[in-house]
Amino acid sequence: HLGCAFSSQESGESIMNSQQKFLLKFSWRNLGRHPWRTIIMCLGLCFGTGYIIFALNFSKSGSVEIINDFLKQYAGFHQVVAERYYPEVDKKNFDPNWTISESAIAHIDGTNYVRRITIPIFISGPYKTLGTLLTGIEVERELKLSKIATAVVKGRYLSANNEREIILGERLARKLGLKLGDEVAMIGQALDGSVANDIYHLVGLISFGGGDLEDVVAFTSLNDARNFAVIAPDRFHQFISFDHLTQNNLPTVTKAKAVPWQLILPEIAGSLEFMDRFTWIVSAILVLVISLGLGNTLMITFLEREKEFLALNVIGARSSWVMVSLIIEVVFLGMVGIGSGVVFGYMITGFFHLYPISLLLFTGGKAIMMGGIAIIPKVRLFPFHQYAWQVPIMVTFFLSLSLIWPLYRVIQRSRRVD
Repeated sequence: HLGCAFSSQESGESIMNSQQKFLLKFSWRNLGRHPWRTIIMCLGLCFGTGYIIFALNFSKSGSVEIINDFLKQYAGFHQVVAERYYPEVDKKNFDPNWTISESAIAHIDGTNYVRRITIPIFISGPYKTLGTLLTGIEVERELKLSKIATAVVKGRYLSANNEREIILGERLARKLGLKLGDEVAMIGQALDGSVANDIYHLVGLISFGGGDLEDVVAFTSLNDARNFAVIAPDRFHQFISFDHLTQNNLPTVTKAKAVPWQLILPEIAGSLEFMDRFTWIVSAILVLVISLGLGNTLMITFLEREKEFLALNVIGARSSWVMVSLIIEVVFLGMVGIGSGVVFGYMITGFFHLYPISLLLFTGGKAIMMGGIAIIPKVRLFPFHQYAWQVPIMVTFFLSLSLIWPLYRVIQRSRRVD
Protein backbone atom coordinates (compact mmCIF):
# COMPACT_ATOMS: atom_id res chain seq x y z
CA HIS A 1 0.00 0.00 0.00
CA LEU A 2 2.87 2.36 0.83
CA GLY A 3 4.44 1.64 -2.53
CA CYS A 4 1.18 2.44 -4.28
CA ALA A 5 0.89 5.69 -2.31
CA PHE A 6 4.41 6.79 -3.26
CA SER A 7 3.80 5.78 -6.86
CA SER A 8 0.54 7.73 -6.93
CA GLN A 9 2.25 10.81 -5.43
CA GLU A 10 5.11 10.65 -7.94
CA SER A 11 2.72 10.29 -10.84
CA GLY A 12 0.70 13.25 -9.57
CA GLU A 13 3.84 15.40 -9.32
CA SER A 14 4.86 14.27 -12.78
CA ILE A 15 1.49 15.31 -14.16
CA MET A 16 1.74 18.70 -12.45
CA ASN A 17 5.24 19.29 -13.84
CA SER A 18 4.15 18.31 -17.33
CA GLN A 19 1.14 20.66 -17.09
CA GLN A 20 3.35 23.54 -15.95
CA LYS A 21 5.80 22.94 -18.78
CA PHE A 22 2.96 22.77 -21.27
CA LEU A 23 1.48 26.01 -19.94
CA LEU A 24 4.81 27.78 -20.36
CA LYS A 25 5.26 26.46 -23.90
CA PHE A 26 1.65 27.26 -24.79
CA SER A 27 1.89 30.84 -23.50
CA TRP A 28 5.26 31.41 -25.17
CA ARG A 29 3.88 30.06 -28.46
CA ASN A 30 0.94 32.44 -28.30
CA LEU A 31 3.29 35.42 -27.98
CA GLY A 32 5.02 34.31 -31.16
CA ARG A 33 1.82 33.99 -33.17
CA HIS A 34 1.66 37.77 -33.67
CA PRO A 35 5.29 38.87 -33.31
CA TRP A 36 4.75 42.49 -34.33
CA ARG A 37 1.94 42.93 -31.84
CA THR A 38 4.11 41.40 -29.13
CA ILE A 39 7.04 43.62 -30.07
CA ILE A 40 4.87 46.74 -30.01
CA MET A 41 3.50 45.87 -26.57
CA CYS A 42 7.02 45.22 -25.25
CA LEU A 43 8.26 48.50 -26.74
CA GLY A 44 5.33 50.34 -25.16
CA LEU A 45 6.27 48.96 -21.75
CA CYS A 46 9.97 49.56 -22.40
CA PHE A 47 9.70 53.20 -23.50
CA GLY A 48 7.03 53.98 -20.91
CA THR A 49 9.06 52.55 -18.04
CA GLY A 50 12.28 54.10 -19.34
CA TYR A 51 10.71 57.53 -19.78
CA ILE A 52 9.21 57.48 -16.29
CA ILE A 53 12.56 56.57 -14.72
CA PHE A 54 14.24 59.32 -16.76
CA ALA A 55 11.56 61.87 -15.81
CA LEU A 56 11.80 61.04 -12.11
CA ASN A 57 15.60 61.15 -12.18
CA PHE A 58 15.44 64.47 -14.06
CA SER A 59 12.95 65.96 -11.60
CA LYS A 60 14.88 64.80 -8.55
CA SER A 61 18.27 65.78 -9.99
CA GLY A 62 16.87 69.16 -11.07
CA SER A 63 15.53 69.82 -7.59
CA VAL A 64 18.85 68.84 -6.01
CA GLU A 65 20.91 70.92 -8.45
CA ILE A 66 18.69 73.99 -8.14
CA ILE A 67 18.47 73.93 -4.37
CA ASN A 68 22.20 73.22 -3.99
CA ASP A 69 23.05 76.15 -6.26
CA PHE A 70 20.58 78.39 -4.45
CA LEU A 71 21.67 77.47 -0.92
CA LYS A 72 25.37 77.89 -1.74
CA GLN A 73 24.66 81.46 -2.81
CA TYR A 74 23.75 82.66 0.66
CA ALA A 75 21.41 80.65 2.91
CA GLY A 76 23.35 77.42 3.59
CA PHE A 77 21.96 73.94 4.20
CA HIS A 78 21.32 74.34 7.93
CA GLN A 79 22.01 76.85 10.66
CA VAL A 80 23.00 76.38 14.29
CA VAL A 81 21.43 79.23 16.25
CA ALA A 82 20.26 80.09 19.75
CA GLU A 83 17.11 78.25 20.82
CA ARG A 84 15.05 81.45 20.79
CA TYR A 85 16.69 83.06 17.75
CA TYR A 86 13.94 81.91 15.38
CA PRO A 87 10.28 81.94 16.47
CA GLU A 88 8.58 78.54 16.34
CA VAL A 89 5.97 79.68 13.82
CA ASP A 90 7.72 82.11 11.48
CA LYS A 91 11.38 81.48 10.66
CA LYS A 92 11.49 84.60 8.46
CA ASN A 93 11.64 86.69 11.62
CA PHE A 94 14.50 86.46 14.09
CA ASP A 95 15.60 88.01 17.36
CA PRO A 96 19.16 89.43 17.08
CA ASN A 97 19.41 89.67 20.88
CA TRP A 98 19.95 85.90 21.06
CA THR A 99 23.48 84.80 20.21
CA ILE A 100 25.48 81.58 20.64
CA SER A 101 29.03 81.12 21.91
CA GLU A 102 32.00 79.21 20.58
CA SER A 103 31.48 76.59 23.30
CA ALA A 104 28.08 75.65 21.81
CA ILE A 105 29.65 74.55 18.53
CA ALA A 106 33.07 73.41 19.78
CA HIS A 107 32.26 69.70 19.13
CA ILE A 108 31.18 70.31 15.50
CA ASP A 109 33.65 69.85 12.67
CA GLY A 110 33.58 73.39 11.30
CA THR A 111 35.32 72.63 7.99
CA ASN A 112 32.26 73.56 5.94
CA TYR A 113 30.72 76.09 8.35
CA VAL A 114 30.82 79.89 8.54
CA ARG A 115 29.91 82.26 11.37
CA ARG A 116 27.61 85.20 10.75
CA ILE A 117 26.09 88.12 12.57
CA THR A 118 22.84 89.57 11.20
CA ILE A 119 21.26 92.75 12.54
CA PRO A 120 18.61 95.16 11.21
CA ILE A 121 19.92 98.66 10.46
CA PHE A 122 19.12 101.87 8.61
CA ILE A 123 21.41 103.00 5.78
CA SER A 124 21.49 106.60 4.58
CA GLY A 125 22.33 107.81 1.10
CA PRO A 126 21.90 110.99 -0.92
CA TYR A 127 18.35 110.02 -1.92
CA LYS A 128 16.85 108.47 1.19
CA THR A 129 17.30 106.30 4.26
CA LEU A 130 16.17 102.69 4.06
CA GLY A 131 16.07 99.74 6.40
CA THR A 132 18.07 96.62 5.55
CA LEU A 133 19.97 93.73 7.14
CA LEU A 134 23.65 94.05 7.88
CA THR A 135 25.40 90.67 7.77
CA GLY A 136 28.85 90.27 9.22
CA ILE A 137 30.71 87.43 7.51
CA GLU A 138 34.01 85.58 7.86
CA VAL A 139 35.54 87.09 4.73
CA GLU A 140 38.06 84.41 3.83
CA ARG A 141 35.89 81.40 4.74
CA GLU A 142 32.90 82.77 2.81
CA LEU A 143 35.19 83.17 -0.18
CA LYS A 144 35.82 79.41 -0.14
CA LEU A 145 32.38 78.08 0.84
CA SER A 146 29.60 80.43 -0.27
CA LYS A 147 29.06 82.26 -3.56
CA ILE A 148 28.69 85.75 -2.15
CA ALA A 149 32.00 86.82 -3.70
CA THR A 150 30.92 85.60 -7.16
CA ALA A 151 27.84 87.82 -6.96
CA VAL A 152 29.94 91.01 -6.78
CA VAL A 153 29.40 92.66 -10.18
CA LYS A 154 30.95 96.06 -9.50
CA GLY A 155 33.88 96.97 -7.33
CA ARG A 156 35.44 94.22 -5.27
CA TYR A 157 34.81 91.73 -2.50
CA LEU A 158 35.56 92.58 1.13
CA SER A 159 39.16 92.61 2.29
CA ALA A 160 40.02 90.74 5.47
CA ASN A 161 42.65 93.35 6.37
CA ASN A 162 40.63 96.55 5.96
CA GLU A 163 38.07 97.86 8.44
CA ARG A 164 34.66 99.43 7.92
CA GLU A 165 34.12 98.17 4.38
CA ILE A 166 30.68 97.29 3.11
CA ILE A 167 29.13 95.78 -0.02
CA LEU A 168 25.48 96.40 -0.88
CA GLY A 169 22.87 94.91 -3.12
CA GLU A 170 22.91 96.71 -6.47
CA ARG A 171 19.22 97.61 -6.30
CA LEU A 172 19.55 98.90 -2.73
CA ALA A 173 22.50 101.13 -3.67
CA ARG A 174 20.56 102.49 -6.64
CA LYS A 175 17.59 103.40 -4.44
CA LEU A 176 19.85 105.10 -1.92
CA GLY A 177 21.77 106.96 -4.62
CA LEU A 178 25.10 105.45 -3.57
CA LYS A 179 28.03 104.60 -5.83
CA LEU A 180 31.37 102.86 -5.36
CA GLY A 181 33.72 104.72 -3.03
CA ASP A 182 30.96 106.62 -1.22
CA GLU A 183 30.76 106.80 2.55
CA VAL A 184 27.73 104.98 3.94
CA ALA A 185 26.12 106.13 7.18
CA MET A 186 24.53 103.35 9.22
CA ILE A 187 22.46 103.47 12.39
CA GLY A 188 20.86 100.71 14.45
CA GLN A 189 20.53 99.35 17.96
CA ALA A 190 23.41 97.56 19.64
CA LEU A 191 22.78 94.46 21.71
CA ASP A 192 23.66 96.35 24.91
CA GLY A 193 20.75 98.74 24.27
CA SER A 194 22.84 101.66 23.04
CA VAL A 195 22.50 103.36 19.65
CA ALA A 196 24.90 101.91 17.10
CA ASN A 197 26.17 104.19 14.35
CA ASP A 198 29.21 104.35 12.12
CA ILE A 199 30.53 105.31 8.67
CA TYR A 200 31.54 102.56 6.21
CA HIS A 201 33.12 102.69 2.75
CA LEU A 202 31.18 101.14 -0.14
CA VAL A 203 33.64 98.87 -1.99
CA GLY A 204 31.36 96.56 -3.98
CA LEU A 205 27.88 95.97 -5.39
CA ILE A 206 26.19 92.59 -5.42
CA SER A 207 23.73 91.33 -8.02
CA PHE A 208 21.73 88.13 -7.59
CA GLY A 209 20.20 88.47 -11.04
CA GLY A 210 17.88 91.35 -10.24
CA GLY A 211 15.94 89.57 -7.49
CA ASP A 212 14.36 91.08 -4.40
CA LEU A 213 17.22 89.94 -2.20
CA GLU A 214 19.33 92.79 -3.59
CA ASP A 215 17.03 95.23 -1.77
CA VAL A 216 17.85 93.93 1.70
CA VAL A 217 21.48 92.77 1.76
CA ALA A 218 24.55 94.52 3.12
CA PHE A 219 27.73 92.67 3.99
CA THR A 220 30.68 93.63 6.13
CA SER A 221 33.33 91.66 8.00
CA LEU A 222 32.40 89.68 11.10
CA ASN A 223 34.60 91.80 13.38
CA ASP A 224 33.15 95.06 12.04
CA ALA A 225 29.62 93.77 12.66
CA ARG A 226 30.62 92.72 16.20
CA ASN A 227 32.02 96.15 16.93
CA PHE A 228 29.00 97.89 15.44
CA ALA A 229 26.46 95.83 17.41
CA VAL A 230 28.60 95.54 20.58
CA ILE A 231 28.77 91.74 20.53
CA ALA A 232 31.38 89.80 22.51
CA PRO A 233 34.32 88.42 20.48
CA ASP A 234 33.31 84.78 21.12
CA ARG A 235 29.62 85.18 20.22
CA PHE A 236 27.67 85.30 16.95
CA HIS A 237 24.18 84.65 15.58
CA GLN A 238 24.48 81.85 13.05
CA PHE A 239 26.79 78.91 12.42
CA ILE A 240 25.91 77.97 8.83
CA SER A 241 26.73 74.75 6.98
CA PHE A 242 27.61 74.77 3.28
CA ASP A 243 27.90 70.99 2.95
CA HIS A 244 24.84 69.50 1.21
CA LEU A 245 25.43 66.17 2.97
CA THR A 246 24.56 67.77 6.31
CA GLN A 247 21.01 68.80 5.41
CA ASN A 248 19.70 65.39 6.52
CA ASN A 249 22.28 64.87 9.28
CA LEU A 250 21.86 67.76 11.67
CA PRO A 251 24.39 68.01 14.51
CA THR A 252 23.34 67.54 18.10
CA VAL A 253 23.88 70.73 20.07
CA THR A 254 23.18 71.94 23.61
CA LYS A 255 21.99 75.43 24.49
CA ALA A 256 21.35 75.91 20.76
CA LYS A 257 19.42 74.24 17.94
CA ALA A 258 20.14 73.16 14.38
CA VAL A 259 17.54 74.41 11.89
CA PRO A 260 17.39 72.86 8.37
CA TRP A 261 16.87 75.06 5.35
CA GLN A 262 13.40 73.55 4.80
CA LEU A 263 12.17 75.30 7.95
CA ILE A 264 13.97 78.56 7.18
CA LEU A 265 12.66 78.64 3.58
CA PRO A 266 9.38 76.69 3.75
CA GLU A 267 7.91 78.20 0.58
CA ILE A 268 10.85 76.98 -1.52
CA ALA A 269 10.85 73.54 0.10
CA GLY A 270 7.10 73.30 -0.54
CA SER A 271 7.53 74.24 -4.21
CA LEU A 272 10.19 71.58 -4.77
CA GLU A 273 8.11 68.96 -2.97
CA PHE A 274 5.11 69.89 -5.12
CA MET A 275 7.16 69.47 -8.31
CA ASP A 276 8.38 66.03 -7.22
CA ARG A 277 4.84 64.90 -6.38
CA PHE A 278 3.50 66.36 -9.62
CA THR A 279 6.07 64.34 -11.57
CA TRP A 280 4.87 61.19 -9.81
CA ILE A 281 1.25 62.04 -10.65
CA VAL A 282 2.09 62.59 -14.33
CA SER A 283 4.05 59.33 -14.34
CA ALA A 284 1.11 57.43 -12.83
CA ILE A 285 -1.23 58.89 -15.47
CA LEU A 286 1.21 57.85 -18.20
CA VAL A 287 1.37 54.30 -16.82
CA LEU A 288 -2.43 54.21 -16.63
CA VAL A 289 -2.72 55.20 -20.31
CA ILE A 290 -0.14 52.58 -21.31
CA SER A 291 -1.95 49.96 -19.23
CA LEU A 292 -5.30 50.81 -20.82
CA GLY A 293 -3.72 50.44 -24.25
CA LEU A 294 -2.25 47.08 -23.29
CA GLY A 295 -5.56 46.00 -21.79
CA ASN A 296 -7.32 46.87 -25.04
CA THR A 297 -4.71 44.91 -27.02
CA LEU A 298 -5.12 41.92 -24.72
CA MET A 299 -8.88 42.08 -25.18
CA ILE A 300 -8.46 42.06 -28.97
CA THR A 301 -6.11 39.10 -28.64
CA PHE A 302 -8.66 37.30 -26.49
CA LEU A 303 -11.47 37.88 -28.99
CA GLU A 304 -9.31 36.54 -31.80
CA ARG A 305 -8.57 33.41 -29.76
CA GLU A 306 -12.01 32.91 -28.28
CA LYS A 307 -12.73 29.83 -30.38
CA GLU A 308 -9.40 28.36 -29.30
CA PHE A 309 -10.25 28.89 -25.64
CA LEU A 310 -13.68 27.31 -26.12
CA ALA A 311 -12.12 24.33 -27.86
CA LEU A 312 -9.74 23.90 -24.94
CA ASN A 313 -12.71 23.94 -22.58
CA VAL A 314 -14.45 21.28 -24.65
CA ILE A 315 -11.51 18.87 -24.47
CA GLY A 316 -11.28 19.27 -20.69
CA ALA A 317 -9.27 22.41 -19.96
CA ARG A 318 -10.93 24.41 -17.23
CA SER A 319 -11.31 28.19 -17.37
CA SER A 320 -8.72 28.55 -14.62
CA TRP A 321 -6.17 26.83 -16.90
CA VAL A 322 -6.91 29.32 -19.68
CA MET A 323 -6.63 32.20 -17.20
CA VAL A 324 -3.24 31.01 -16.00
CA SER A 325 -1.97 30.80 -19.59
CA LEU A 326 -3.10 34.39 -20.22
CA ILE A 327 -1.42 35.56 -16.99
CA ILE A 328 1.81 33.82 -17.99
CA GLU A 329 1.76 35.64 -21.33
CA VAL A 330 1.46 38.99 -19.57
CA VAL A 331 4.22 38.01 -17.13
CA PHE A 332 6.50 37.28 -20.09
CA LEU A 333 5.61 40.64 -21.63
CA GLY A 334 6.12 42.46 -18.34
CA MET A 335 9.48 40.89 -17.58
CA VAL A 336 10.88 41.71 -21.01
CA GLY A 337 9.24 45.16 -21.41
CA ILE A 338 9.71 46.48 -17.86
CA GLY A 339 13.18 44.97 -17.47
CA SER A 340 14.44 46.51 -20.71
CA GLY A 341 12.71 49.78 -19.74
CA VAL A 342 14.67 49.99 -16.50
CA VAL A 343 17.92 49.51 -18.43
CA PHE A 344 16.83 52.04 -21.05
CA GLY A 345 15.86 54.64 -18.42
CA TYR A 346 19.18 54.43 -16.64
CA MET A 347 21.07 54.54 -19.95
CA ILE A 348 19.40 57.88 -20.74
CA THR A 349 20.12 59.09 -17.20
CA GLY A 350 23.77 58.11 -17.62
CA PHE A 351 23.98 60.00 -20.91
CA PHE A 352 22.67 63.23 -19.37
CA HIS A 353 24.95 62.71 -16.40
CA LEU A 354 27.86 63.12 -18.81
CA TYR A 355 26.13 65.93 -20.75
CA PRO A 356 24.10 68.10 -18.32
CA ILE A 357 20.85 69.73 -19.46
CA SER A 358 20.63 73.53 -19.28
CA LEU A 359 17.35 74.63 -17.71
CA LEU A 360 17.34 77.63 -20.04
CA LEU A 361 15.85 75.24 -22.63
CA PHE A 362 12.68 75.09 -20.53
CA THR A 363 12.46 78.74 -19.43
CA GLY A 364 12.77 80.55 -22.74
CA GLY A 365 16.33 81.60 -21.97
CA LYS A 366 15.37 83.27 -18.68
CA ALA A 367 16.86 82.52 -15.27
CA ILE A 368 14.78 80.90 -12.54
CA MET A 369 14.06 83.34 -9.70
CA MET A 370 14.13 81.66 -6.30
CA GLY A 371 14.18 83.45 -2.98
CA GLY A 372 15.25 86.68 -4.68
CA ILE A 373 18.17 84.97 -6.46
CA ALA A 374 18.48 84.15 -10.15
CA ILE A 375 19.42 80.50 -10.68
CA ILE A 376 20.81 79.33 -14.05
CA PRO A 377 21.98 75.77 -13.38
CA LYS A 378 22.82 72.94 -15.70
CA VAL A 379 21.10 69.83 -14.43
CA ARG A 380 23.45 66.86 -14.22
CA LEU A 381 21.24 63.80 -13.91
CA PHE A 382 22.06 61.30 -11.19
CA PRO A 383 20.61 57.75 -11.03
CA PHE A 384 18.43 57.46 -7.93
CA HIS A 385 18.37 53.73 -7.36
CA GLN A 386 15.03 53.62 -5.53
CA TYR A 387 13.29 54.22 -8.87
CA ALA A 388 14.70 50.91 -10.17
CA TRP A 389 12.16 49.09 -7.99
CA GLN A 390 9.49 51.73 -7.35
CA VAL A 391 8.70 52.29 -11.04
CA PRO A 392 8.51 48.54 -11.94
CA ILE A 393 6.16 47.99 -8.99
CA MET A 394 3.93 50.85 -10.16
CA VAL A 395 3.92 49.62 -13.79
CA THR A 396 3.24 46.03 -12.68
CA PHE A 397 0.34 47.18 -10.52
CA PHE A 398 -1.39 49.02 -13.36
CA LEU A 399 -0.57 46.21 -15.77
CA SER A 400 -2.25 43.79 -13.39
CA LEU A 401 -5.33 46.02 -13.33
CA SER A 402 -5.44 45.90 -17.13
CA LEU A 403 -5.77 42.12 -16.90
CA ILE A 404 -9.00 42.20 -14.89
CA TRP A 405 -11.43 42.71 -17.77
CA PRO A 406 -9.84 40.18 -20.18
CA LEU A 407 -9.75 37.56 -17.41
CA TYR A 408 -13.35 38.32 -16.54
CA ARG A 409 -14.33 37.71 -20.15
CA VAL A 410 -12.45 34.40 -20.09
CA ILE A 411 -14.38 33.30 -17.02
CA GLN A 412 -17.76 34.40 -18.40
CA ARG A 413 -17.27 32.64 -21.75
CA SER A 414 -15.82 29.51 -20.22
CA ARG A 415 -18.72 28.99 -17.79
CA ARG A 416 -20.92 27.97 -20.66
CA VAL A 417 -18.68 24.98 -21.28
CA ASP A 418 -17.77 24.22 -17.65
